[in-house]
Amino acid sequence: MTDTNSILYKIGQAVKVAGQSGGGGGNAPSPTDSYSEPVFTDGVLTSITTWTNSADAQLNNPEAKVSSKAFSYTSGNLTSVVEKDGSDVTTLTKTLAYDSSGNLESVTKDYA
Repeated sequence: MTDTNSILYKIGQAVKVAGQSGGGGGNAPSPTDSYSEPVFTDGVLTSITTWTNSADAQLNNPEAKVSSKAFSYTSGNLTSVVEKDGSDVTTLTKTLAYDSSGNLESVTKDYA
């Protein structure tokens, strides 16, 4: 069962709404022209894929993929974010560590 009062659920819903908003103007792809597609599992954000536009996202066109992010959780805490470029080469892994009370203790970045 999904806890709709949890902070992770609320953040996920906000990201979902933001990912569905329209892009900007201009002819060249840019962050405002791109289309982000969030994926939720049991109400929790697990990944975001960004495409040059929504048509290419629907076609799953690998040449139009701009970037992706994968989110991992342990006991409801976000524990890692893996960011990849459009070619699916890992560029940055962020690992989050928590103390015994569940407070964020550290964030480690690993560039590959």
